Amino acid sequence: MRLLRRNSNGAFELTKDLADDSLPRYAILSHTWLDDDEEVTFEDLISGQGTSKRGYDKIKFCGRQAAKDDFDYFWVDTCCIRKESSAEHQEAITSMYAWYRKAEKCYVYLPDVSTSTSNHSSAEKEDRLPARPWELAFRRSRWFTRGWTLQELLAPTSVEFFSAEGVRLGDKQSLEECLHEITGVPRQALQGGDMASFTVAERFSWTEDRTTKRKEDKAYCLLGIFQVFMPVLYGEGEDSAIARLREEIDKRHAEHAKLDQLLSTLPHAAEAAFNSHSNQHSPICLPKTREELLQDIEQWADGHDDRCIYWLNGIAGTGKSTIARTIARRYYDRGNLGASFFFSKGGGDLSNANVLVTTLARQLANRVPSVKPHICDAIRAQEDILGQSLRDQWNHLIIGPLSKLKSSSSPSIIVLVIDALDECDSEGDIRAIPKFLVTARSLRKVRLKIFITSRPEIPIRVSMSRLSKDESRVFILQEIPQTLVDRDLGLFFEKSFSTIREERGFEPDDWPGMQYIKQLVKISCGLFIWASIACRYVRDGKQLAMKRIMGLIKGPLSGTNNPQRQLDQLYTTVLRESIPQGFSAEDRAELQTDLREILGSIVILFSPLSQDSLAELLDTDPNRVKTTLADLHTIFHIPSNASQPIRHHHPTFRDFLINKDRCSDVSFWVDERQIHRALADSCVKIMSKMLKRDICGLVLPGTLVEDIDPKVKDRCIPPALEYACLYWVQHYRQSGMVLSDGDSVHCFLQQHFLHWLEVMNLIGRSSAIGAILRMYHALLQPPVNERQIPWAKDARRFFFAFQSIIKQAPLQTYCSALTFIPPTNELKSHFRDQKHPWISRSKIAEADVPLAKDEFNYVNDLAFTPDGKQIASGSNISAARLWDVDKRAALRKLGGLRDKVSSVTISPDGSTIAAGSDDFTVVAWDINTERVRYSLQAHSGWVNSVMFSPDGKLLVSGSMDETVAIWDAATGRELLRFNNQSSCVNSATFSPDGSLVATGSVDEMIRLWDISKATEDLRTVFDGHSGPVNSVRFSPTGQRIVSGSDDMTIRLWDSGTGTEVKVLRGHTKKVMAVTYSRDGRLVVSGSEDMSVRIWDATSGVPVHILRDHTSGINAVLFSPNGQLLASCSFDDEVRLWDANTWAPRGTLEDFEDVVPSSSGSSASFQSAHRMASYWRLDLEMVLSKSGRKKAWNCADFPVTGTLSPTSPSPLITFWLHQPRTTKLCGCGT
Repeated sequence: MRLLRRNSNGAFELTKDLADDSLPRYAILSHTWLDDDEEVTFEDLISGQGTSKRGYDKIKFCGRQAAKDDFDYFWVDTCCIRKESSAEHQEAITSMYAWYRKAEKCYVYLPDVSTSTSNHSSAEKEDRLPARPWELAFRRSRWFTRGWTLQELLAPTSVEFFSAEGVRLGDKQSLEECLHEITGVPRQALQGGDMASFTVAERFSWTEDRTTKRKEDKAYCLLGIFQVFMPVLYGEGEDSAIARLREEIDKRHAEHAKLDQLLSTLPHAAEAAFNSHSNQHSPICLPKTREELLQDIEQWADGHDDRCIYWLNGIAGTGKSTIARTIARRYYDRGNLGASFFFSKGGGDLSNANVLVTTLARQLANRVPSVKPHICDAIRAQEDILGQSLRDQWNHLIIGPLSKLKSSSSPSIIVLVIDALDECDSEGDIRAIPKFLVTARSLRKVRLKIFITSRPEIPIRVSMSRLSKDESRVFILQEIPQTLVDRDLGLFFEKSFSTIREERGFEPDDWPGMQYIKQLVKISCGLFIWASIACRYVRDGKQLAMKRIMGLIKGPLSGTNNPQRQLDQLYTTVLRESIPQGFSAEDRAELQTDLREILGSIVILFSPLSQDSLAELLDTDPNRVKTTLADLHTIFHIPSNASQPIRHHHPTFRDFLINKDRCSDVSFWVDERQIHRALADSCVKIMSKMLKRDICGLVLPGTLVEDIDPKVKDRCIPPALEYACLYWVQHYRQSGMVLSDGDSVHCFLQQHFLHWLEVMNLIGRSSAIGAILRMYHALLQPPVNERQIPWAKDARRFFFAFQSIIKQAPLQTYCSALTFIPPTNELKSHFRDQKHPWISRSKIAEADVPLAKDEFNYVNDLAFTPDGKQIASGSNISAARLWDVDKRAALRKLGGLRDKVSSVTISPDGSTIAAGSDDFTVVAWDINTERVRYSLQAHSGWVNSVMFSPDGKLLVSGSMDETVAIWDAATGRELLRFNNQSSCVNSATFSPDGSLVATGSVDEMIRLWDISKATEDLRTVFDGHSGPVNSVRFSPTGQRIVSGSDDMTIRLWDSGTGTEVKVLRGHTKKVMAVTYSRDGRLVVSGSEDMSVRIWDATSGVPVHILRDHTSGINAVLFSPNGQLLASCSFDDEVRLWDANTWAPRGTLEDFEDVVPSSSGSSASFQSAHRMASYWRLDLEMVLSKSGRKKAWNCADFPVTGTLSPTSPSPLITFWLHQPRTTKLCGCGT
């Protein structure tokens, strides 16, 4: 690409041919061609001729305008391309769209549009839309009829239009409506929208009335718009060129369809983008407001500031989201916005960081087409990407793909906007997000700038404080001078009241008067949300608008300089006025009850619902909801379409309504727990009423989710039912309600559990089922759930065993799952009548062999006796277990518990073994006599960790109830209990001297507690992991702490300073267990990836990897003499290793008489004559042994291809009975 510039003599000259990666900033000209002999050519410019040609005026115009806009270089097609070179001409035509796209400004020169008939300045003309004297000529301009000018309108971010006199008429933004009317091009395309988001037919329609000088150019001028390449063959004719273009489009479409299909596998929050449908009415900053701040943000993003994060923080209501939308809009219009995510508490996925990175990745792929293939490559390369930590998702889906971009194929600056990070529902995620976002600094070919807004809450404040000044820019809204804030608030009131004045016909022209506006500005106390609500309140008053203004000014807090109290008073005023006067006290009380129930439900919901859906969920008359909300548009966005979700305008209303101290009128105060309980009960009620087998009427059990018409699912599973299926457990958890045997939840699950599974898979939320079932299980307290706890375990086993099948074909819940579930699972007999009719009479002959283990048989923890001769374990059964190490033989079980043993520990003198259980107890036994020494009702949640102190005098327990307890090890007397800062404890361990306790928590933190004075003293918080911490251990000297986390890392910490010493990476799934060797030279880790890894504790270098386990690792431990390493896994296997050579030293004997299965995804059956087969549930036959033929066994499974008979025997036959569905039959005589 050659560019023009002025030389020292003032004449125009051409640069050499520049490579894409060395192009300077440049402007570009768009125009219509004169006759060929009147345009200045490449040869004219080289020879110094052509200045007398008419076309030279266009070059002079472009040069002057470029100089005014501080460009040294510009480009004009007539003279910058050597058309005599066919290769260069070919390159220019195929690169033209990209050249216009990269130009910082495009000047459209319109010689047939004159401004000479008007005496107004260009600024006046632009401000007086649409009364423009030149507009008729503009609409008729020849420029809008030419083929090549379409891409010159769409490709550049900035397009400015000039008259024949060189007067600026406007730009693509200010003239957007006019351009849309003239060209028929959608506004989204004019705003820089991805061309691929418009159909082929749409894009062809934009050129229907356009002409080109050469017929073939009708096709060639569209190459960039369709993003395809094809050779230029002048002389082939228009029809041939168009036909070739369509062929290339079809190829491109097929490629993009594959990429889009891959991208669609990433979960995303559809409403998270700043310009999503639900955000379309959300405001941006008014002109001339926030000017200084917006300029500062743009200088950070556009300039040479190397800090990749800009954190804008401020108290609630100061306008952070409006600023974020403004920045997103500006960079979207320029083509530099990569993605945006606007968090919203109670917004479903909008409050869930689990979909943050995947949502950003999908938007980025669509906004920056050149990165799309690289993101798709990352998805292919990491099949388990959705199970990885947010940090790893960020690295794989964002940083990796962006690092592979060529600078010539993408914007030099890409901006991401993340708003209201404080409204994310996980404090751990809030802390983790800034820590991985900062890796954007590592990019070299593109500058990735991340704009974040939030309240200054502690989690994000702590996280941001750990970033260096070279990594982040921090701006505090409260530090803006009050005069500037008041100025902007005044402009806001003026604009809002002018709209009200026009709507109502109020007079005079400055209604209500500057004196009142100034008073309202003062009362606002700097809160834009107060001003916004106040203006809506005044507007809703209609003819009483002035009365409402005066009421605000003369209100009880008008002289108070307390922003929060002013806001609370305004909310109270709005609520009081929503209840009509003249009602009796009884009627008012009833209306207030309606308000509390309906408003409370709206603000407590985990995901917004429409008026109709809310009424359906609450089982109330829709008119009751509508009339209650009728006068509350000031607070809520209530769509006229009753099927669209209701949203509150600002989260401060929720904060106000559920806080009894802030909601001074208790008749409006909402008891949060009570509403959660009511919503939970409503969820169970609607599920009990609507759920049934085959809810969508699919009939065929092999029907795949992907083949079901979405309209069918929407019709059969309404939003209220979908909401109930997703959030019933969360509501019960937040309500604090104690579930018990025989209650409504128990009855619901016993009748509808399979129906619930079916619907969860139909709506594509299979990934949430495991967490929901675990949360439900955790709510069950042993004393009142003797029947429900075993049932919950069986339900979880059922789901985990068959999730890969029913995720794809939900009706297999009633076929393969119920058929092949082990008979020991209560669900098999309980749901016998739920079997699909096709197999309701089938029988599976069970093999006369022990049952295969599933991953619920896992060993939870390990502990050696001091002499190393015995080893104890926790397990999924309600007992601790002991083995003889030398003989590898099972010794005995220690019972007395009602649920699984999560943790075991043996006292330093070897006399006592203690265990923590999911029945909330801690039990200690005499290891020799097996007598229970004490059984403690230790906690109100699962006990995840127990450990004796090094001197054996103390016992520590950590629990899901978010507490840590210290006990007298001899008597079981409670000595100390403290709250783990409201986070569940996964691991608790003593320091070597017994004075400190370290805890690893679900909130991703490690806490170090000093208990030496019999009181808890939080000494240090270790913050570095981006996932729950599963295991913590001290080094033998106590100077280091090692931790393992869901984020797949092992981290070493200095226990004295709390600083992170080293991060060990290599595991590909969650790290469940860590330990130090007895001499402190090695660190060992165990992971869900089925590997045990040994690391050098000083250098962090991997020493060895043990891969013999066939299931995830739960615990690792060195023997007291350091010669053995023990590891245990989810499939109830304990292995021993030589700690010097890492050679296997054997596997401990099974306690249970079972046949171990290497995978939790196998099912087995056997005929009466010993025909036994193992089938993977994805229908891959992994083992077959034949005997005599006997009985019939039938089940339907989804498969991905045609299956053929696996043996010449007719014993087992496969055939297809519908696409991608196979009927499996074992047949005999």
